[in-house]
Amino acid sequence: MTSDRWRQIEELYHSARERGTEALAAADPEIRTEVERLLAQDSESGDKLLDQNAAELLAEPDDAQVAPGSSLGPYRIEGLLGRGGMGQVYRARDTRLERPVAIKICKRAFLDRFRQESRSIAAISHPNVCTLYDVGPNYLVMEMIEGETLAARLKRGRLPLAQILRFGAQIAEALAVAHARAIVHRDLKPANIMLTKAGVKVLDFGLARSPGDPALTQTGHLIGTPAYMAPERRNGREADERADIYALGLILSEMATGRFSKFPADVPPVLDRLIRRCLESDPEERWQSARDLEWELESIAQAPPETSPRSRSGFPAWTLALAAMAAIALAAFAFLGFRKRPAPPPEASVNILLPDKSRVLSLAVSPDGRNLATVLVRDGKQQIWIRAFDSSEMTLLAGTDNATHPFWSADSQFIAFFADAKLKKIDRSGGPVQSLCDALGVVGGTWNRSGDILMGALDQVLRVSEAGGAVSKLPGRAGIREIFPAFLPDGRHYIATRDSATNTTPSGLWLDSMDGPEAERILPDITRAEVVSPPGEREGAILFTRAGTLMALPFDMKRLKAVGEPVPVAQEVAAGTNATWLASSSWNGVLAWVSGQQSQWQYVWRDAQGRSLSSAGEAGGVVMISPDGKRLVGDPGSVITIVDLAQGATTRLTTGSSGGMNPAWSSDGRYVAYNGAHGIYRQAVEGGTPPELLLESHTLAVPKSWSPDGRYLIYAQVNPATGSADLFALQLEGGRKAIVLANSSANEDQGQFSPDGHWVAYTSNESGLSEIYVIPFPPESNGSRWMISRGGGVQPRWSRDGKKLYYISPDWSLMAVPVRTGPIFQAGTPQSLFNTQMVDTGIRTGPMSWDIAPDGKRFLIITDKSQETASVNVILNWRPRGE
Repeated sequence: MTSDRWRQIEELYHSARERGTEALAAADPEIRTEVERLLAQDSESGDKLLDQNAAELLAEPDDAQVAPGSSLGPYRIEGLLGRGGMGQVYRARDTRLERPVAIKICKRAFLDRFRQESRSIAAISHPNVCTLYDVGPNYLVMEMIEGETLAARLKRGRLPLAQILRFGAQIAEALAVAHARAIVHRDLKPANIMLTKAGVKVLDFGLARSPGDPALTQTGHLIGTPAYMAPERRNGREADERADIYALGLILSEMATGRFSKFPADVPPVLDRLIRRCLESDPEERWQSARDLEWELESIAQAPPETSPRSRSGFPAWTLALAAMAAIALAAFAFLGFRKRPAPPPEASVNILLPDKSRVLSLAVSPDGRNLATVLVRDGKQQIWIRAFDSSEMTLLAGTDNATHPFWSADSQFIAFFADAKLKKIDRSGGPVQSLCDALGVVGGTWNRSGDILMGALDQVLRVSEAGGAVSKLPGRAGIREIFPAFLPDGRHYIATRDSATNTTPSGLWLDSMDGPEAERILPDITRAEVVSPPGEREGAILFTRAGTLMALPFDMKRLKAVGEPVPVAQEVAAGTNATWLASSSWNGVLAWVSGQQSQWQYVWRDAQGRSLSSAGEAGGVVMISPDGKRLVGDPGSVITIVDLAQGATTRLTTGSSGGMNPAWSSDGRYVAYNGAHGIYRQAVEGGTPPELLLESHTLAVPKSWSPDGRYLIYAQVNPATGSADLFALQLEGGRKAIVLANSSANEDQGQFSPDGHWVAYTSNESGLSEIYVIPFPPESNGSRWMISRGGGVQPRWSRDGKKLYYISPDWSLMAVPVRTGPIFQAGTPQSLFNTQMVDTGIRTGPMSWDIAPDGKRFLIITDKSQETASVNVILNWRPRGE
């Protein structure tokens, strides 16, 4: 059907809803059939839970008016504002707060949709969306908006270009906020948009869709205004956020011309391409997010105005007309013959200065390219700082202590981060921090526009809602460890890093999907990656790092295929938490990175006062001194290495592609246990024999401590049912039996045998905060246990004589506790020794990043020796292939 036909259907549809079936008597049969089909979808509600006043209103005919002076609870009706398809809207006054309000009273046939509208509006808080104050059984109390509808304004003709761009960007921003909460308006049209002195207000979410309302979203139910429906909706197919983008394209066209038309010839050229992409029949060819469309509108508004030809030349009007015709012909030829896009803004490089005496651990550019979030270590605290690119200052976000790996919501409103073994989020402007779920050992996350968050976990990728709640696993991922996931524009596919040291699949960057196991390796590099997908462009790029160089792989975001070879973008990118590269990007081509050396983690000796004595070699996340005190074992680059402390020589213990992490010496110094791709292995230090598989595990299992007699090995293993770690002691003689040490729903890890083998110190967060506990070994049936730390603690270590127990406090101080282990266990008061300046591996309850010399007088601590960071490098308007 033509657009005029749809407009006739719309007018008759609303007339029939207000006047009844008599409005259909003289209608064209084809139009009448379509309207009757739409009307047939309306059903009566059996809701009886109405207050007395509302019940009286429903008892009246749907077209009966509420008399001025009557009340609905504390709201006094003053007069009728208007009628709509679902009910009537009245001006009223809140007698408690003495403020004007608008009250929408729903018709009986629309109570189900009324309840949906109340949920939809309540879920959105934004200046460009009408605010909901209160909800009654069949009425909504909303802010009173002074102004006129866009439909009324369009009756007076087209709008100036500046207003089109401003109003269009505000509508797009309102939609972006709704879409981020999985709410699709589904009836966007000029009559549902109010123009006020402050800007646009989007109204009437009565047909909006959100999860949890299947009755209102059944495929085949054609609900809404036909003239502004996207083709997929008119054909009865399920539609997503891109249906709203289609409707906005029609509205932009109508604002530009003053009349309803899909592709009018007199749209300003700067808007033509933008509108045409909104109105693509295939949703995949449209703008993929309202945020991208908002950015495009604002970019056009910020472009310098073209100089008037009359003011430049002074030539007669007919000469200018001929020139204009020639220019139009040339433009048409160029468009039809070459299809060239307008030139994007030129690249620009800037440097952002950081606060004095600070060091960057990680950074994240917001998807809209307007803000930079950085995790800074400053004055002994590790917190998130925000810098808007149009501001000159950075702002500290209170409540983000110990934050790691921040990432943004798709609408750039919230920042998610990991701290204290939990996933948390905070508004970019600050405010309360919300904990979303437990996140033990999670490495990296990503957040799509539908409100799904993916986390790269110890076992496999995990999924949680942006509102928090239960954590689920993606199908077909058992035993596949992927870290640093990053969504592609479609919000379903993502890229992530796999390491063959902890996977049966080859190492590299993999393209994967939330919907099933269709993974494909796209690069061999083990690296965190970012996605660039410029608005209006089909080709984007996958950003990654290779040997400290930031690289870009040209990538077709629709076909999900590489379309070229990687090219260098920036040199000498520094490393941050978990040895990940300090680089980030926005969707629209804002790149940020920190320059510096590739790795600065070192083993540093400190005395009892915390003074640095010397350093030894390149470090990973774990260190353990051999029983004789002459060597150390570590895992830099996921490879097990041994360092001779006297000579400084480093020997690789694991060979080939086996790698390995989390090494632990045997009590006699002959073996090292570590975790690899299939479980826990034992490797002889001398002799070159192949590694022995001690414990096969399909989930992450990590060795922690050998018993003094060599008969037991404590290990932590991820429980697939809870996602947390449990603690066991593996019997190495007589059948490899596992003894349970601690296996609650909390996270228990870092178990350490006492020198006499009768006690085990470990970390548990069952109280909500990680604390150090001691239990007897073997465990007693009465559950005897002692809490050692006060106010938090991780990474316990015993002194070699068994008279002290050490641990790391939340502010990274080394704490010492005097203990007696016989005949009963006793612990004294913890005392702070010094600030360790220990490296943050991102998993405080995981890797053991320090140890004690046999003499008890020196401490070997893995330390990040990177220098303070002065600035962050930024490229604006970067495009793949340099376009």
